[in-house]
Amino acid sequence: MIVDVHVHLGELGRHFQKWWMDELYGGFPNVPDREVRYRKDPVESLIEDLDQAGVDVACVMASDHRRPYPYGIGSSYTPNDYVAECVRKHPERFVGVCSFDPLRDPHEARKELERCVREWDMRALKLYPTYDHFDPRDERVFPIYEKAIELDLPVHFHMGYTGTINAPMKYQFPHLLDEVGIRFPEMKVIVAHMGFPWVDECLCLLMKHRHWYADIAYWGAFPPEFLIEMMKKFDFMCGYRRLLYGSENPWTATFTKTVMNLNEIAKEKGISFRISEADLRKIMGENARKLYRI
Repeated sequence: MIVDVHVHLGELGRHFQKWWMDELYGGFPNVPDREVRYRKDPVESLIEDLDQAGVDVACVMASDHRRPYPYGIGSSYTPNDYVAECVRKHPERFVGVCSFDPLRDPHEARKELERCVREWDMRALKLYPTYDHFDPRDERVFPIYEKAIELDLPVHFHMGYTGTINAPMKYQFPHLLDEVGIRFPEMKVIVAHMGFPWVDECLCLLMKHRHWYADIAYWGAFPPEFLIEMMKKFDFMCGYRRLLYGSENPWTATFTKTVMNLNEIAKEKGISFRISEADLRKIMGENARKLYRI
């Protein structure tokens, strides 16, 4: 089973605006499909992408960026209710990942987290420090971490680069999560994007907090040599049991082929690298199935 842990939901004009996507992906000249989030029927189109990629299950994410980007002028806001409805319609293909802005109303956010798990069986929480302008060490967020521990729910943090202009880089550094791990050692954490470009910071975090994970979403934007070099480091420092496959929507249909063929790509380019079938199975699905209870 192949599991993609990093896919976003939403409809153009309803949950986000075109300018948002233009900013988000504008920095990458090789995005294979710049219109991927503009499709008329995004859910059915996503399923087509998953079929093309050979992905069995996608962990689909909500988002709420209304506070830094008031919704009236076209922010990104995909409610948990919408994600839950998509999962209800496609329970064999989707696993729900809830989200909220933890500082919009911390008390309501804690209640919403419990609702998402109890009513809809969502399997993880996604938080976006840079988009929502908060430091993950902010004590106002701590009750949400406590609730996630109580519910045995992984917390998936967007860390690292984004092309979105109103997303301060000071909230992108993976090391911001270290204090969270010290304060909440029982919390399961997933560091998105390997914290790119601060990959070594991310690796040090995982070496220290040995039950944490990272995903490789967004890495489809880079030449495969970048991915191979990162994975060599990851294997040496952490082992592949804590690396998760994720795509990000522009690469959902294409990125599996790259990852599944890394040995051949390395051989063609004269790079010393080889990953075993057993380790590839861990990355492409086995690790995620355990973490997300799939």
